[in-house]
Amino acid sequence: MYGGESSAGVRMRRATNLNSDAPNLLSGTGPPLTPLDIQRMEQETGQQMQLIPDQNYLRERADAMSTVESNIVELGTIFNKLAVMVSEHRELVERVEDNVDEANNNLNMSMNVLTDTLANLRSNRALMTKLMGVIVGFIITFIIFFA
Repeated sequence: MYGGESSAGVRMRRATNLNSDAPNLLSGTGPPLTPLDIQRMEQETGQQMQLIPDQNYLRERADAMSTVESNIVELGTIFNKLAVMVSEHRELVERVEDNVDEANNNLNMSMNVLTDTLANLRSNRALMTKLMGVIVGFIITFIIFFA
C-alpha cells in the first residue's frame, strides 16, 4: 500500500491503472502480461462485478419502494378524510352538548315547578280541611236545629 491508503483505494487505483493500460496491452505497445497479472485482472474484475448489484434485486427494491410510496399516499388520503369527518362531527357533538344542557335546564325547571305544585297542594289540603270542617259544622248545626 501507498502511504496509508485503504485497500479500497488501492483496488480503485489498480483498476484505473489496468483500464488505462488496456489500450496499451491490446495494441502491443506495453509490456507483456504475466499469468500473475492476468489472474490479478480477473480477480479485480470479479470484485468489480460484485460491486454492481443484481438488476433483479434493484427492480424488486424499486417495486417495494413504489408499493410503500403508494401505501403512504393512501394513508395520507385516509387521514385527510378522517380530519374532515372529525371537523364535521365536531359540529354535531357541539349541538348534542347544547341539547343536553338545554334538557338539563328543562329538567331543573320542571323539578322546581313540581316542588312548587306539591307545596301548593299541601297548602290547599289545609284549606280543604278547613273548608270541610266548616261544611261539617253547618251540617251538624242544621241537623241539630232543624231536625
